[in-house]
Amino acid sequence: MNNIMKNKTFTIIAFVVAFIYWFVEGTIHYLIYKEPYFEYIPSDFNELWMRIVIVFLIVLFGVFADSFIQKIVHKQLEVAHTYSSMIYASRHILNNLLNQMQLFKLEALKTKDFDRDIIKLYDNSIKEASDLIDTLSKIEVIPDANKQ
Repeated sequence: MNNIMKNKTFTIIAFVVAFIYWFVEGTIHYLIYKEPYFEYIPSDFNELWMRIVIVFLIVLFGVFADSFIQKIVHKQLEVAHTYSSMIYASRHILNNLLNQMQLFKLEALKTKDFDRDIIKLYDNSIKEASDLIDTLSKIEVIPDANKQ
């Protein structure tokens, strides 16, 4: 029930505004235009028709606003899900690559002629790549590529 209320917030607001409008319009006719009695439903067909059209437009605007917002939210959820899946997959692939690179390090350590400074550079590269993967996986705010 609460989820339905969140999805239809503008529609509900539009119904309330339309209801208030209907009675404010009747009150204006009674107090300002000095009609003989207050009418919930106007006896003048032209007045009734105008109120119905305006109420319909107010409610239609609320329904349109809810629909538009639902589409935007749905699109944002899809983008966030795609981003999250991409990060998970790339992290998995890179971790596999880093683990496989450990084999190269082991083979290099077995070779007596292999330069130890290269091993240190290799270790630094692996550490940096691992840190960058961790940093990338912790991003919560997706930057907008369209902003400049």
